[in-house]
Amino acid sequence: MSLDEKDWQPSTAETTAELFEKAVQVHSRRLLAIARAIVGNRASPEDVVQQAFMNLYQHRDRYDWREPGGLLRRTVVNEALRLLRQPRPAALADESVGSDDDSGAVAGMIENETVTRVRRAIDRLPEHFRAALVLCEYENMPYAQIAETLGASVPQVKTWIHRGRRQLAEMLRPYVEGDAVVEGKRRAAEGKRS
Repeated sequence: MSLDEKDWQPSTAETTAELFEKAVQVHSRRLLAIARAIVGNRASPEDVVQQAFMNLYQHRDRYDWREPGGLLRRTVVNEALRLLRQPRPAALADESVGSDDDSGAVAGMIENETVTRVRRAIDRLPEHFRAALVLCEYENMPYAQIAETLGASVPQVKTWIHRGRRQLAEMLRPYVEGDAVVEGKRRAAEGKRS
């Protein structure tokens, strides 16, 4: 059973441990998505979230668990950034499962290739650019909340997001331009057949 954040209203009689458990249930899926977007394939997003939960649980009595969303996000982002600062092990290639249908298989391969290229480009961004972009684009967080989560100023967050987007566009330009060339050749070939 999944708890919806809006439906969750803790009673005054609940213990800190119970409030912590409810917070974990309510926010786990979203936190996993944040961790996955920040660490990519450099580390296991599940491990990032698990370590963040363990850190918070050890010090659970220090925090107010009635509105834990910001605290949980900030802790997961900090743990993801901490892992990214460690020496990087060799990356493993993503495994993808294809479809039995030929057209579906081709479309799936193209989509997987696109996703893989974008993820690799995001992985190459400086860690703060990546974290700011993930929180802005995937979490739709306002700049002030991103700044609070990352421990930066709002102008700094805006700069990181702007530079991150610019670097992503530059890294993906050959891929996009290559698609435009292929599409132009396809259209030219179709025009000759007509």
